[in-house]
Amino acid sequence: MNEENKCKMSYFQGPGFTEVRYLHWHGYPLKLLPSNIHPEKLVLLEMPHSNIEQLFDSVQDYGKLNQIITAAFNFFSKTPTPSLTQHLNNLVILNLSGCKNLQSLPARIHLKLLKELDLSGCSKLKRLPEISPGNITTMHLDGTALEELPSSIECLSKLSHLGLADCKSLKSLPSGLCKLKSLDVLIIDGCSNLQRLPEELGNLEALDILHAIGTSITEVPPSIVRLKTVRGIYFGRNKGLSLPITFSVDGLQNLRDLNLNDCGIMGLPESLGLLSSVTKLHLEGNNFERLPESIIQLSNLERLFIRYCERLQSLPKLPCNLLSLDAHHCTALESLPDLFPSSDESYLRTLYLSDNFKLDRNEIRGIVKGALQKIQLLATARLKEAREKISYPSLRGRGFLPWNKIPKWFSFQSAGSCVTLEMPPDFFNNKSVLGLAFGVIVNFSRKFNFFYTSKIEKQFYVYCEYIVRPKDYHPHCSTSRMTLLGVGDCVVSDHLFFGYYFFDGEEFNDFRKYNCVPVAVRFNFREANGFEFLDYPVKKCGIRLFHAPDSRESFSCD
Repeated sequence: MNEENKCKMSYFQGPGFTEVRYLHWHGYPLKLLPSNIHPEKLVLLEMPHSNIEQLFDSVQDYGKLNQIITAAFNFFSKTPTPSLTQHLNNLVILNLSGCKNLQSLPARIHLKLLKELDLSGCSKLKRLPEISPGNITTMHLDGTALEELPSSIECLSKLSHLGLADCKSLKSLPSGLCKLKSLDVLIIDGCSNLQRLPEELGNLEALDILHAIGTSITEVPPSIVRLKTVRGIYFGRNKGLSLPITFSVDGLQNLRDLNLNDCGIMGLPESLGLLSSVTKLHLEGNNFERLPESIIQLSNLERLFIRYCERLQSLPKLPCNLLSLDAHHCTALESLPDLFPSSDESYLRTLYLSDNFKLDRNEIRGIVKGALQKIQLLATARLKEAREKISYPSLRGRGFLPWNKIPKWFSFQSAGSCVTLEMPPDFFNNKSVLGLAFGVIVNFSRKFNFFYTSKIEKQFYVYCEYIVRPKDYHPHCSTSRMTLLGVGDCVVSDHLFFGYYFFDGEEFNDFRKYNCVPVAVRFNFREANGFEFLDYPVKKCGIRLFHAPDSRESFSCD
């Protein structure tokens, strides 16, 4: 499989091959099936990436390709069950994925028990025949040359997954598609000639996922608000997309993930706040100047992505449960709400404001101050968990914004990438490390960044190595490395990368068990491009340790 096929057609001339039930031939070299294979006896036929152009050479054979059974593997047992034996003439799975020479199928397919049909990658297949009602649940038609779907598709009442990704010749979807009461996944990503969705889209009462990234759709049918079961809608890279003017309270009740990236949207409706179940909102690369005030009503929103919204000038007050805000390269952004209100128990764990140079310096200073205060509160909460000896996970958060100073709040500071933790000899006699906060000043330089492309995300990582040794001053030191952040953005001026890392219960107890103390922390900033790596210098760094006393003393940090 996936290697040179040395099987010769002459091997199929023996009489035993007339009884073949299962035929899998990756890269089958001929245009037709072997002449002595009896299609009425096939249970499972898989011929991915083959040269087959036609399934059979005579019309009378077409009707023999009928029905699929799901328990095909039982056929290979020594004693087939009586209920299965009566279906031995039924094909089980038809997998012709990657057969780039396949141009046609039988004029009508009678597959009453069919469960799965895979024709993905059959790039010359322009037409799908009419399909009789049956039990098909999954159809993979991705990467074919289909221009339309047969009207009979509305008869596939059990169809739950329809894949049409990269069908670049597909011009429309039949309205009958919206009669499919079991369809829960519809994928039309990359259908670049598809300009509209059926007006009756809202009738898909079981739809769970709608993928429509990179199409020519410019208008979303108003009926979309009636999709009460859908959890994910993905419309990225549909330039000039027009949204429904009004979202309703009763509509899209289960929507969790909404992707409208790079759609050229000029404005968002105020009714956006009615999408109360949304947890992820992707609005990157659009042209709006503001977000609707109603966004604060999205009480379940956890992640907001607005990177590369280059006309965005300000942000309204954001939902209190927001955990992640990515506003990289919003170059017109001038003002922000209070991201760390003192009266609010919620907090951001991820904050990207990189490449936003119109932000007022005092505002950035206030953001950093508020973030550090939140870290302090988290440390206090973590100490309580450690004292109560309850199970708790590791906890981390980070921020990235234009700034060129390490705040004085960080007790240990150094130029360069490594900071030594100079503690009194007896400092850790009755204390154990709970976690740490860090601040790093980093800078990309175009003359050193061979892979730099302003709007193409690269993989940039900040690594942290903390070096520890036993309290008894044994000369041996050990090093533990952790990835603090995949930045993914290229910036060409000084930026502050800051955050925190609290150990989980196991790590914390290991420090106590082995009487370890940290002696230094080292940072590394690296760009990864495939197998190429490029390291960038760290200009400054700072550390603040959080430690827990063995006694019931109050919490302290240094």
